[in-house]
Amino acid sequence: MSSIVRIKDKKSGSIRVYESISHYDPVTQKSRPTKKYLGIEDPETGELIPSCGRRGRRKNSVSEETAPEKTTRPEKDYRPLYEKLKLQCHSQEETIRELRQENTILYAKLEKLHKLTSDALALKQTYKSSQQD
Repeated sequence: MSSIVRIKDKKSGSIRVYESISHYDPVTQKSRPTKKYLGIEDPETGELIPSCGRRGRRKNSVSEETAPEKTTRPEKDYRPLYEKLKLQCHSQEETIRELRQENTILYAKLEKLHKLTSDALALKQTYKSSQQD
């Protein structure tokens, strides 16, 4: 059984016309409608202005003939940039290596100073204790 359904759009005020066909749904055991869009109702005459028959939007909304050509960027040669960054990386690695060597030397000197100061403090303590006797 089919019927014509009129639905008014509150925003635009236009009336859309659908053909509603009922069919039985065995899962829910109820009758369910299937609607097919027919078109818009003319507000002055009340006649149906049929739709063009196409369903939904086309995937390419602009035809390929009227579409502007895609601009392709020219291929950029990244070789010089790569070489520059490679050299920069090597120089930074060399700097890091030198700083690590300097750091180990300074750490060794600091350990020697620490040992000397602790020995000097120990000597001072023994000197004070011998002075008091």
